[in-house]
Amino acid sequence: MTEIEVGDALDLLAEREDNSAECAIVDFPWEMDIKNGTGRFEYRGSAERAPSNGYRVTGHDGEMFDQIEDAAFSDVVEELTRVLRTGSWLLCFADDRFQDPVRQTLRDVDGVTFRRNWAWSPHQMGMGYYGRVDHYPIPAAPIGETDRYVTGRGTLYSAQGGRQTEYPTGKPVDLYRRLLAPPVLQPGDTLLEPFCGHAPGAKVAHERGVDYWGADTNPEAVEIARERLEQQCIGQATLGNGGKND
Repeated sequence: MTEIEVGDALDLLAEREDNSAECAIVDFPWEMDIKNGTGRFEYRGSAERAPSNGYRVTGHDGEMFDQIEDAAFSDVVEELTRVLRTGSWLLCFADDRFQDPVRQTLRDVDGVTFRRNWAWSPHQMGMGYYGRVDHYPIPAAPIGETDRYVTGRGTLYSAQGGRQTEYPTGKPVDLYRRLLAPPVLQPGDTLLEPFCGHAPGAKVAHERGVDYWGADTNPEAVEIARERLEQQCIGQATLGNGGKND
């Protein structure tokens, strides 16, 4: 079963049952102002410019989608510790500006065992408001102790082919495939993706035949996610290829 809902991720998470999922991937919409090389602030989030140009607009009010105060991240993690089963993996996208609060939260919240940073390399891909660096950290933590040890594949993941989405903070579906490869996400699991945007996790969940729940406050993003999932289902039925043509 796949659910993609419009609404506040924290409120919607609160409606989910205890111990009802086995993996969560979080791309939290951090509040931040970014100074460019001239010392001027760049405000990100407008779709008036292409992703490769960083979504910068002179005079923009600084609101990036529906940004959330940093302190709310710990509330999201605490709610996920209730919904996720013991041993589940929690993966959080970050960058150099906010990897420290992510890691600290994963250390502070009861029930979470912060292990280490994973990382990913976007190669030639423009990353919207993230800027452009070689590697982006992905703090990874199981809920409690886990027997789903990730071995034999390293901790640096690469992704080719761009985002395949115009969503400003979107990530490549291929990156999700690599991150969520077994044992992180296994048959019979449920994957959670709060702040899902265009919901790359839904595509991977469908390919893997596992349940999925995602939420975002942006109704247009959710509508696009639903349309793409419908197209994937049609493509899979027609081509019999697992729907992996991005």
